[in-house]
Amino acid sequence: MRTTLELVKIWTEALVPVCNHSQSHASQELKWLMQHAKQVAHIQEQQLKAKAASSYSPNIIAGQRGRGTLSPHEIELLQGYVDQRVKSRKPLQYILGTQPFMDLEILTRPPTLIPRWETEEWTAKLAATLTSEPSLFASGNLSSRFKILDICSGSGCIPLGLASSLPPFSSHLFGVDIHPKAVQLAKDNEAKNRDLLNGNTVEFHQADLLAPHAVDTFLSWTREKTTSSGASGASGASGYNLVISNPPYIAHDEYDTLEPEVSQWEDPKALLADEEGLVFYPRIAQIAIQLLSQPKPSSSSSAGSDSESGVSEEGSPRGGRQWKNGPDLDKVRIPELVFEIGGDHQVDYVRDAVRDAGFSRVRVWKDLADRARCIVGAR
Repeated sequence: MRTTLELVKIWTEALVPVCNHSQSHASQELKWLMQHAKQVAHIQEQQLKAKAASSYSPNIIAGQRGRGTLSPHEIELLQGYVDQRVKSRKPLQYILGTQPFMDLEILTRPPTLIPRWETEEWTAKLAATLTSEPSLFASGNLSSRFKILDICSGSGCIPLGLASSLPPFSSHLFGVDIHPKAVQLAKDNEAKNRDLLNGNTVEFHQADLLAPHAVDTFLSWTREKTTSSGASGASGASGYNLVISNPPYIAHDEYDTLEPEVSQWEDPKALLADEEGLVFYPRIAQIAIQLLSQPKPSSSSSAGSDSESGVSEEGSPRGGRQWKNGPDLDKVRIPELVFEIGGDHQVDYVRDAVRDAGFSRVRVWKDLADRARCIVGAR
């Protein structure tokens, strides 16, 4: 029988090809898988104890799990996890069942998209931008809470991450997705993380943004909040203060180049979009302008630091021209619309769609890899 050290070496080498051929990445993945195997084995042991199985001896198992060793059951579990990663290319997050996102643990289940670091980064930036304006959250009136709608909410990580970072009892957040499995997962994530949301409420709904009456449907949720709070008058007006969306934006030719962890496991309907990955942006921008409450925000701050680049026009990718960094021409105050995009090649088209919808000020946020990651708009 192989020792634990020998098994670790074998498993690490097996994981290297699916970890960008990185020994260190493979070792880290194996550590996470090993921790997960131990946790699962412990839970199963506790369940056996609860059943008082006469053939089960916790002392034997405890003896097998000395420092640096694995019990036979843990070895069996871990071998299965490694096989899933190597042979089936199952994403690590689907095996572990969770993905950290800001200060939360987000449940992950196939085929709902796994939260990405790029999304986590801009969500944290958005939360910091909003909280830099205390006047947005000054009212203690339940009906006057800051209202945010996330279109194509998937696992619910964005509104939940925001709720955990915004001032206590300041906000109502809503997520909408067309896929019932995604909506259920988002609801499960809300329940799991409810104690970490600072008293901010987050709810999730299933609806189709392409439906003829999508705007009325989305607005009805804020009206329900207003009615349930017993508010009346301007303070109880329906509408949102901010609309955000991370829609499908991968073009069909790009999809063919994705890793099996993505193409074979995550929902293609949540990834792929027609018209070079751009089809949803104009529709969502047009919806968003109708969903915003009145009046416009009056804050004097901009969405981001002065060191960030604005966008200077050199045309649209459809016309073969490129956008470039330029002076901060389009100061965005408090964002009213935030789109995640797939990179620099989508900037001009999405920016123009946002402007055409009625957002006069538009800005680009870059990610840590220096790629254009968000289009941010305000009226």
